[in-house]
Amino acid sequence: MRFSEKISIVPAALLTLFLAILLVPPPARGDVKNGNDPRILWAFGAMQASSRQPRAVPVTSGMVLRSGDKLKMMIRIRDKCFVYLIHKDSQGNFSMLFPYSPRQFDSACRVDRSYYVPEGDAWFQLDKRTGKETFYLIASDQRLLDIEYTYQKYVSSKGANDKQNLAGEMLSELDGLTLHHFASSSRAGESSGQGELVRGFERAEGADPTDITRLAREISFNNIYSQTFVIDHRRAGESVNR
Repeated sequence: MRFSEKISIVPAALLTLFLAILLVPPPARGDVKNGNDPRILWAFGAMQASSRQPRAVPVTSGMVLRSGDKLKMMIRIRDKCFVYLIHKDSQGNFSMLFPYSPRQFDSACRVDRSYYVPEGDAWFQLDKRTGKETFYLIASDQRLLDIEYTYQKYVSSKGANDKQNLAGEMLSELDGLTLHHFASSSRAGESSGQGELVRGFERAEGADPTDITRLAREISFNNIYSQTFVIDHRRAGESVNR
């Protein structure tokens, strides 16, 4: 083969390669995965008192539970991020269940440590005050200082009108996050919220070592993830169809 023939072949090969690159479609947006997205493990379990052999089952939004049933949550942070778990009872009262105290974020939550709500082997037990129990799970790559500030004002407010107005602010901020970041997954002072009685709940007698980690699912997200769980809390023995 003469040298002149080689020169004529090379541009043709480059042209073919260039056309092939142009014709390859870009990957779909939903298929692009960012390896740096924060991840958490989340478990939300319930044990129904009416069951002959009580066992932890996953809690889903709209689930009917009754007074005497137990609840427990688990959070494990896989990558550095900030997780909030906030409860609103049937009367519109708010409790921040996680972090345990505002100072917890100052030193950052430990990665790959399991945090239980309530802590240890304790469980929450639904009391006699029925209605809608709402749980807000929020994970963010940045601290949500607006939520923290509004909540601190709420728990420290004394007047009923001030507390009601601040509760409205909390609800507006939480609903706004849920509206814009709902299920965006790609795959009170210095005291702990666990030390006080959370309205709508009471402490279950004794400890229950039932492990809910088997119910855990991994959540990865960009910027903010938000999910709301609404439990229909009814009286023990009350019919579902009522």
